[in-house]
Amino acid sequence: MSTSVTFDSNVWENIVDENKRNTPDQICIKLYELIKNGSITPYFFEGLATIEVIGRRDRKEYVSNYKAGFSMSIDGEEVALHPGSGGPVISDYLKILVPRALELGFRFIKLRRIGAPSLDIPERHFAPDAKYCMKERQARTSQCMRFIEDVLKAGRGQLMSELDPTDGGLVHRTQNDGSLTTKKYSELVSEWSDGDALAAHYGYGIDFFCTNDRASGAGSSSIFYPTNLQKLEQRYPVNVVSPERLVLALGVTSA
Repeated sequence: MSTSVTFDSNVWENIVDENKRNTPDQICIKLYELIKNGSITPYFFEGLATIEVIGRRDRKEYVSNYKAGFSMSIDGEEVALHPGSGGPVISDYLKILVPRALELGFRFIKLRRIGAPSLDIPERHFAPDAKYCMKERQARTSQCMRFIEDVLKAGRGQLMSELDPTDGGLVHRTQNDGSLTTKKYSELVSEWSDGDALAAHYGYGIDFFCTNDRASGAGSSSIFYPTNLQKLEQRYPVNVVSPERLVLALGVTSA
């Protein structure tokens, strides 16, 4: 029986990129082989190709100027369309690596926020609602996301709490913020993506979340900070493991 795993960017890139895969400990080679032989069903979060690809120096400006797109239809006929800002442009590296990952069997898991950028790709590249129906999956995702943001004050909740407390949503608050540096804002966007990835992962009911993130840079604001992760696991088991622990959990050796 195949084990489902969501891979963080700091792991999946090392598995798919053959130049990064050949590490002395051979962990990523083993994971690659387990995916190839069907022992692991691999997933990654769509944020890797949306909010994560915005340049670190550009994130605050991008959000400040962001305009959501919308369309309106009457009796099946589109009568209004506003494309909005659209999604950010992915790097040349990801343009090469993501198709390789999809060919290997990776599928995107998603957490859609109203008005936020999302991937405009064929549905076959997204994870199926195999374990839970779409409605239940979305409810599970929302519950976990709210716990991360409202209780732990991590993920996107940390970003919102550190912006100037003006009325309005993220874009308006970012436009009116005078306290967060570009660097700090960028770091908080990364934490936002991590929180959303874990919430989506829980929503789909995937077995393990594999990451090399030790929250060494973000400290207590990170969802991967030990105290935060412990509280999350107690309420919403997300089974976060390192590549080494994943290999051990699957009962295989790394060499």
